[in-house]
Amino acid sequence: MATRYYVLRHEDEGDAFIDGDVMFFPALADPYQIGKDVVPAGTRLELMLDKRAAGLRSDFFLTTSGAFFVSDALRDILSRHQTSLDFFPVDARHANGRPTDKTWFLIHAKDRLACFDYVNADYAGKPLVLGRIAAKTLSPDYLVRGIKTLRIVEGQTAGMDCFFIDGIIWIDPVVTETVADAARAAGLALNLEAI
Repeated sequence: MATRYYVLRHEDEGDAFIDGDVMFFPALADPYQIGKDVVPAGTRLELMLDKRAAGLRSDFFLTTSGAFFVSDALRDILSRHQTSLDFFPVDARHANGRPTDKTWFLIHAKDRLACFDYVNADYAGKPLVLGRIAAKTLSPDYLVRGIKTLRIVEGQTAGMDCFFIDGIIWIDPVVTETVADAARAAGLALNLEAI
């Protein structure tokens, strides 16, 4: 049976605004980016939520710095599944300095999986990209843009239950149905979109 996948969307289900200032201690040597080994072990983080994020209910969000955050409950679920994610505890506070109700963790992936399905996905410039793949002239650093329908080659996911995809311009991670089901059973507030 084929695995079902879901996009773990960074937008809040209720369309609430979520953002904040992220500080790394010690400061990172290179700009923060998913898919790069830029966060050393032992790094501490502080997150000051924007004042418009006062009613934060979601268990997953993205800040404009490109950093994804998960609640302790979602971290617990992800840690019981196959991932290559690193979790860093965060001192998270509201704009007024009050600590958040939930405990938060930065999730960081040092790599992205090359599992994008160029043939079955729908995206901008698809005929051109497929032609270049066939001719073996597609640049290794080319990033697919304008994805309308995301598809994954299951055999290229390395058995991971939560991952970021390489070779495309796509922000959000992908999770398997087992992660989605566990999160739903735990009553987590997530915006999951079936692929």
